[in-house]
Amino acid sequence: MVVNKTKYKIQEILSFPLLGLQYLISFLPLALLYKFSAVLSWLFYYVFHYRRQIVRKNLVISFPEKTIDEIINIEKRFFRNLTDVLVEVIKLKTISSLQLKKRCFYTPESIALLNQYHKEGKSIMIVMAHMGNWEWAGASYPLWNKHQIITAYRPLRNKIYDKYILKMRRRTGNIIIPMNSIPIEMIKRRRETIGTALIADQTPRVDNAFWVRFLNQNTPVYKGTEVLSKKFNTPLLWGCVKRVKRGYYHIDLQLVTDNPLSYKEDGMLTALHASYLEMDIKAQPDSWLWSHRRWKHKLPENERVVSIGNITVQS
Repeated sequence: MVVNKTKYKIQEILSFPLLGLQYLISFLPLALLYKFSAVLSWLFYYVFHYRRQIVRKNLVISFPEKTIDEIINIEKRFFRNLTDVLVEVIKLKTISSLQLKKRCFYTPESIALLNQYHKEGKSIMIVMAHMGNWEWAGASYPLWNKHQIITAYRPLRNKIYDKYILKMRRRTGNIIIPMNSIPIEMIKRRRETIGTALIADQTPRVDNAFWVRFLNQNTPVYKGTEVLSKKFNTPLLWGCVKRVKRGYYHIDLQLVTDNPLSYKEDGMLTALHASYLEMDIKAQPDSWLWSHRRWKHKLPENERVVSIGNITVQS
């Protein structure tokens, strides 16, 4: 036990020069960073074979109608997008708010929707996924949104790196809260007009999930979005992050429901927002995070099934 703690402290100490180098790299122009991304993408795909088996398996099962050549084409574009996001996240440390706002453009319809709820004094909840550049999208919220934005995150084990990332994510004005503390924070701010942003496409524990039929597979989805939107009766918006060209994204906030309490059966609202993600993935398949082991859990037996449209929910 002592050895593990010592090793952990050494890893934290080693983070200082690495983070210092990352900080210096962030001052480089994006045009140069994208050249590095091209090299990194080639290394990931052809040399290191970084999670290629996971990516291939996920794509084949999710798109049974596609040929192997089409799957490989998506696969290669995914790795280029992945390394682009990596260098863009490094750039987030020093990119100006003006540049970030220029590169993350909110549609006029999204702005009108946000302004309407803010004028009415209504808090909102935004659910999104690891599509496009989710870090840039999250950081750009305060630049377009009049709501005070609370964003959930998972604390990192490395305290030094965790502090670096938190400072980076807070620099545009977001309130960053550990995932488990989001309900308490929402209670504290229940008299304020706030927006709560959640990413809901990670793999939850089986006992903390609703099961949906998603991309041809039984898929567990975090309960948090549905539970919180119902508890606080908060309008739920889907955050679509679309890459329009390299380094530029359109964020389209779409109203999932204005009345979450109207979804009486557990899991139905989760199925609904999962359907928005599925549509986005089918429209731009190379932009989702396919390297994640999204389907590592198996559907438990004796589950009650709820259907909504083409989505099946297990609750």
